[in-house]
Amino acid sequence: DGGRVAKMRRLARILLAPVLAMAALAAAQEPPAVPPSPLPAVPVGQAREVRETLHGVEIVDGFRWLEDADSHDARAFLEAQDWQARAALAAIPGREALAARVRELSGAQVSVRDLAIERGRVFYLKLVPGLDSPVLCVREGFAGAERVLVDPAKVVPGGAIDWYRPSPDGQWVAYGVSAGGTGETTLRVLEVKGARDAGVAIDRTRFNAHLSWHHDSRAFYYARVPEGGPGDPAHRLAGIRVYRHVLGRAAAQDEIVFASGAGGARGVPEFVFPSIVVPENSTHAYAIARNGVSRDLAVHMTPVRELAKGLPRWTRIFDHDDGVTAIQAWKDDLYVLTHKGAPLGRVLLVKAGKDGVSRPRVAVPEGEAVILSIALAADALYLRSTVGGLERLERLNLGFGASRTPEFVKTAFDVAITQMVTHPERPGAVLHLQGFLERPVVVAVEAKTGNLKDTGLQPPPAADFTAMDEVRLYAPSHDGTKVPVTLLYRKTTVLTADNPTLLVGFGAYGASLLPVFDARRLAWLERGGIIAFAHVRGGGEYGEAWHRAGQKGAKENTIRDFIACAEFLIRFGFTSPRRLAAEGRGVGAIAAAGAVGRRPDLFAAAVPRAGALDMLRFERAPEGPANVPEFGSVATAEGFEWLRRISPYHHVKDGAAYPAMLLTTGGGDPRQDPGQAAKMAARLQAASASGKPVLLRVDWQGGPGASRSRRDEERADIYAFLFWQFGQDGFVPEAPATATAHAPAPPAAPPPPAAAR
Repeated sequence: DGGRVAKMRRLARILLAPVLAMAALAAAQEPPAVPPSPLPAVPVGQAREVRETLHGVEIVDGFRWLEDADSHDARAFLEAQDWQARAALAAIPGREALAARVRELSGAQVSVRDLAIERGRVFYLKLVPGLDSPVLCVREGFAGAERVLVDPAKVVPGGAIDWYRPSPDGQWVAYGVSAGGTGETTLRVLEVKGARDAGVAIDRTRFNAHLSWHHDSRAFYYARVPEGGPGDPAHRLAGIRVYRHVLGRAAAQDEIVFASGAGGARGVPEFVFPSIVVPENSTHAYAIARNGVSRDLAVHMTPVRELAKGLPRWTRIFDHDDGVTAIQAWKDDLYVLTHKGAPLGRVLLVKAGKDGVSRPRVAVPEGEAVILSIALAADALYLRSTVGGLERLERLNLGFGASRTPEFVKTAFDVAITQMVTHPERPGAVLHLQGFLERPVVVAVEAKTGNLKDTGLQPPPAADFTAMDEVRLYAPSHDGTKVPVTLLYRKTTVLTADNPTLLVGFGAYGASLLPVFDARRLAWLERGGIIAFAHVRGGGEYGEAWHRAGQKGAKENTIRDFIACAEFLIRFGFTSPRRLAAEGRGVGAIAAAGAVGRRPDLFAAAVPRAGALDMLRFERAPEGPANVPEFGSVATAEGFEWLRRISPYHHVKDGAAYPAMLLTTGGGDPRQDPGQAAKMAARLQAASASGKPVLLRVDWQGGPGASRSRRDEERADIYAFLFWQFGQDGFVPEAPATATAHAPAPPAAPPPPAAAR
């Protein structure tokens, strides 16, 4: 059949790889193609040395002045760099046609995500052609007529919905909206009937993906960042608290119900991300306290009746060192997912009582797969599990006489279970599934048979990936560890070592690099490009052991795994150093930029996107302290040494021949630190002897929640830049790029704060 033929084709290609290896190596050693036309001189930042001694080691930093992105000099540098970058990108001959294709693919895509079901009403975010940001929709059951509840663009200019949560009776929705996805979120409430705004507007409420309603649907519990806070950016997110809001009551009267010391809560971290869980039909409620970006949570318990009065009495029942990563509660049963004593995860069951919780019993023992998350339904406890990043669904039946061993529920091969939606009073589950090449779909799991039924909520995509193939291979790392690599390419691809290849990595927080469907990738793949995903250590593909093998003192493994994946692609003829690029976003830039810094000979280009690049100063950024559990702190000699070894900025060497670089950052998003990218760009421009461009692209209004159009333009710039650096036909400028000849007026940057002026 077709599937068997496809597998045979993939196998043949893999078996032929060693035969072509020598040809690949020979091709890699050939002189590079005619280099792209050079750029005129970029406005290089002037080094202003700052010297300091940390734990007996002198650190010299020439570009610390760029850390204050609101200062006159740093802002002038960012604006000049951005204008120069956009001029160079606009001058690429094939850029506009490529951008048109990206817009076409993205604009035709209908995307449904973030489902919630309450009392038969189905809520979801939906992005359709013609819109730049998803709208909040509702329907009465999956077969009901769709109704738009919130169009964020009508609430705030350029608005985006950051999170939402319907009440248990399905009559109300609390949601967060921000301008341009900046993360400056305001909490609002609407009545579902008639989509009537309830007049609630509470600012500083970005961290409410887990907002919880009370049983009666008349009150909810939300997290809020303290007003003002300490003057230094590193403490802007310190001391987040949970408040209780009653509908119809002024927000100024909201009580703090969870914070350090509130209600007797003890051991609450300074950089905590808290939320409340109020199970229906339960005498107890729970406070979840996540220590920064750590996966592990502490769990506190209080009687519901006291919480409802705004006077909780908290008792800590699980601490951060208990390895708890998720809970599911119903009545007084509490299912706890933990990796303590079980690196792949196991599920414990405890019962809440007036004196605490009962002795845990094992509900699901550790198995061969990593348990990623759990969801409780009337018929079963549903388990999302993975082996090497390939996800599957299991369920533990809860009926009388049911087996104590979870059974598998058959899903499509190589999918990511993006979401599991269940309710303890409803049998079955609703899943959001997608793959790198498989279209997203929303399916219902039938309780009795385990069969999957398409709900029809997610329309099929317009983008056609049938000509593309996906294969999973394994690259040996420096210590013999086999690192999974997922490759996407045209089925007709031949291993000539001449394929344009983009290697993407992350490897942090114990988060797996999961399959995500993105129609825009077709613009790269249909031009003969390969996209490779390096499932490096630090992620969660093989459980907590895989995470810890790329965390803190072991973080260097993340970088060395990425290098191993690059060498693997070259050795087996998929590509060559003159046609290979590295990409990493956020802390994923540690892997990508770190690999380029150690082995610039392996890459033709690199794209660190909103990257964490100066790890010795990362802790001073607004979200830096929350990352201490993952990377360590410069406050200790041990942590300083860990961070120095993995900091891409501190591995830049004067006179080295670095590949071309396109660094990106956001100027209007508190989650991004423009100083990190600015410093790295300035350092590379001063140090590199290759003559290849180092560009810094600034999206002054963009960020992780940026609009579809802004994301499309960034992706088009990245693909065009890489094709240019690979010497791809139709993408090499004939003459040097100049700002006056090719660039529009510089993008309007918002004015700096009054204090900076």
